Amino acid sequence: MTKKTVLIDVATAGASGDMFLSALTDLIGEDDALLPVAASLLIYDPSFRLNIVSHSHAGVTGRKIEISQNTGIRLSPTSIREVLDSVSEEVELSEDGKKIAEKALNELLEAESRAHNKPVEELHLHETGTVDTILDIVGSAYLLDRIGLLGEAEFLSTPVAVGSGTIETEHGPLEVPVPAVAEMLTANDVPYHEGDAKTEVLTPTGAAILIAITDKFVDSHEDFVAQNQGFGFGVRDLGKIPNMMSIVIGETVLPEDEVTKPVKEEPKKKEKKPTKEKPPKEKQAKTEEPPKVLDGWNEDDVIVIETNVDDVDGETLGTLFDTLLDEGLAYDVTIIPAIGKKNRPCYVVKVIAAKAGLKSIADVMIRNLGTIGIRYTTWQRLKAVRETIVCSLDIDGTEYMVRVKVSRSIDGSILSIKPEADDVFRVSKETGIPVRELRPRIAMQAHAVTE
Repeated sequence: MTKKTVLIDVATAGASGDMFLSALTDLIGEDDALLPVAASLLIYDPSFRLNIVSHSHAGVTGRKIEISQNTGIRLSPTSIREVLDSVSEEVELSEDGKKIAEKALNELLEAESRAHNKPVEELHLHETGTVDTILDIVGSAYLLDRIGLLGEAEFLSTPVAVGSGTIETEHGPLEVPVPAVAEMLTANDVPYHEGDAKTEVLTPTGAAILIAITDKFVDSHEDFVAQNQGFGFGVRDLGKIPNMMSIVIGETVLPEDEVTKPVKEEPKKKEKKPTKEKPPKEKQAKTEEPPKVLDGWNEDDVIVIETNVDDVDGETLGTLFDTLLDEGLAYDVTIIPAIGKKNRPCYVVKVIAAKAGLKSIADVMIRNLGTIGIRYTTWQRLKAVRETIVCSLDIDGTEYMVRVKVSRSIDGSILSIKPEADDVFRVSKETGIPVRELRPRIAMQAHAVTE
């Protein structure tokens, strides 16, 4: 029986949090797929900015994430857990998504605790205490939710490359793999090898996410049939070595004897040369063009999925709205009254979504509506350039931070300014000022900041 499977290829250049985000964003095909998660972090770091760029190496095209942030902001273990919970709620992670995010963070903190021989609550987090750690963990869970993979697919991973040599950290020079990564590899029996890179290629956050989502580590995946894939590049330049990981969606049936039982290795034993895993078969570069900017507009591709129904009640149609939008499967859902066959009143249900979500949305529509089929087409669309900023609003001596979405035309002029509804409701509740009075005040402040 064929099983939906996700293969994570980390055999060449390991994994990092930003590489997971880049690969998943590439899989979805939407440069702004992470915008809700990034926007939710502006409350904690107003300077936080995220940019997705196209990147190529040796004919393979994928995506790379560029982040700017206030590196002076460091979260304690307690604070980072609170922020993770808050952001997970705000972006409406599914229960499976929340479990993945919590597991990844717990793996990270517990490994740091063992490495420093301190209780988690007493840890002073350095690189792992920055805001982008939340982006990496919650963002990965959010994108997996968005694609519809959690709870639906089995996640396989190749043995992971860790790198070699030493790296400079806030703790000083450390041997690769660094203590926290070594602790995670050992505690979870993760099969690994050094690889060709003479630096760190498996970061603590990357290791934590990999462990949190992987069901099995496999040496061989010849029976795996790829259907869609995303490539994510890291920020380090490894020369001729592609600093890249891939996430591939497909179908496979793995016999028991093809699943590798992880062999526990001591990360510190350098005298024993690691067994070099066979490099994965070179994947065919995607022919699909990445989203680009066309004369100042953002351009991308979406799918439009439709079906006609004439025997569905209003409650069922309303439930479909909630299912597709609340779970992040669709960008928009429209229901249009029409006249169908035999002159019967009917509804045209139209859904706009990322191309990667086709099968998940078709399954939801068929199961919820009872329709026997759907039709779909691929559309190109142009979008105004958008960004999210944070405005400071002073009310009776108290400062309130409100996120604002700003859209611009091709000449850079402002098209619209829209305060984040949840933030406006929160300020209204705390101050007693009606929402209709707050919105123009916030918009004026945002206009002054962005002009």
